Amino acid sequence: MAKLTPTKKKTIFLMYQQGHKTRDIAAEVHADPSTVHRNYAKLLKSPGFYAKLDRPGHPCRLDLRTLHCTECWVETGKARDAANVQELLLQDVGASTVCRNLAEKGLHG
Repeated sequence: MAKLTPTKKKTIFLMYQQGHKTRDIAAEVHADPSTVHRNYAKLLKSPGFYAKLDRPGHPCRLDLRTLHCTECWVETGKARDAANVQELLLQDVGASTVCRNLAEKGLHG
């Protein structure tokens, strides 16, 4: 899949708005017509030329309830740190995952 610069995306958007054909726009920006059309469709949904859409990543192995429990364990002193929480409560989740999620909640260490 071809990556277009923000300048080329702006050119595509403006040329489509002016009524140019897809083939003409593709020749102007040196891209395939399907790439031009796909990028124009994306620009109609989100007209930011520099915008990057969020891409879904791997689903988190910790649900909100479990995160709340781990947060409470650390705050009440039942667990010392992320490694201790992982050892006591979440054996199937890596310590770095627990640490990262606790850090996102504001609990560092």
